[in-house]
Amino acid sequence: MSGSRHCGCKICSVERSLEEHLGTALAQEGYSKLVTAFPSLACFPTGSSLLAHLRGMRYVNGSGQASDEIFRKLREALSEAGGISEILLLLAVVPVLHATVSSFARACPMLDRDDVAQQAIAILIALVHGEDWRRHETHLAFALTRELRRAVSLWVNDEMRLVPELPNGSEPERSISAADLFERDVQLKHFLARSLRTGALDDDDLNLLIEFKLEGGMEERRNGPVSNAVRQRMKRVLSKMRRHACGRHC
Repeated sequence: MSGSRHCGCKICSVERSLEEHLGTALAQEGYSKLVTAFPSLACFPTGSSLLAHLRGMRYVNGSGQASDEIFRKLREALSEAGGISEILLLLAVVPVLHATVSSFARACPMLDRDDVAQQAIAILIALVHGEDWRRHETHLAFALTRELRRAVSLWVNDEMRLVPELPNGSEPERSISAADLFERDVQLKHFLARSLRTGALDDDDLNLLIEFKLEGGMEERRNGPVSNAVRQRMKRVLSKMRRHACGRHC
């Protein structure tokens, strides 16, 4: 098991099941085939060790390029190795998946959280195998999770249209609408892309922002509290982004 705090939701249940599967003989055989096809992964003796490395490298300088290399190999092996690469990709993105479902469940409490979770899992599997993601060569994790939130948002919007109005004609109470979340994600996408092009952000800064934007921020991380060094680095990145945004709009 990972160091994640399992809350008992459907996403956590799927995560627990997949992590347990990594220890089976079938999964170990599949991982051996994966390492044979990609010898550079031999430094990770098991699928669990590779997953732990992916989850632990997000705050390391240069981690963007390193994670791209691993994600690229797992993507290339999707049609082989007994499905082990798909499992590893899904587990690598589970923190973002959990945060995505949580955010939409809070924004739209009239939707069943398990239904949102089940649909989000199906969307993620489809995206992992989709041609759009295969066209990306850099920032693979960011591209995948960004598209995940966009697709879940569209599904939530469609479902909300089917929710009957309350008898008194009033709107169901919710803090943020699905449309608002989608619009914010689109704005964030363009802002981050522009920041990378202009040099206001580098790959490591982007990875850190992805961690906190897509996984729920410092207070909602499922792997426990972050170190003071990471908090200070995050504050510096946010200050830099505020200056960049102010320079464009002030």
